[in-house]
Amino acid sequence: MTNPFIIAIRQDPEKFLSALETDELKEVAEGCITVLEARAKAGDGSAPAKLQALYRAVANIEI
Repeated sequence: MTNPFIIAIRQDPEKFLSALETDELKEVAEGCITVLEARAKAGDGSAPAKLQALYRAVANIEI
């Protein structure tokens, strides 16, 4: 895949994500949830588990 976004996040996700502003990170997270929900509803077998893992990770955040 030649998408620069995908290449950057696969090569060094920490560096890529740390360069984003807080609002941008929020948009990325919300976009991921929307896509995973749609894939789960469309029958993608791995999407429900990935979505559940994401929900668990968010639920365990301490601020």
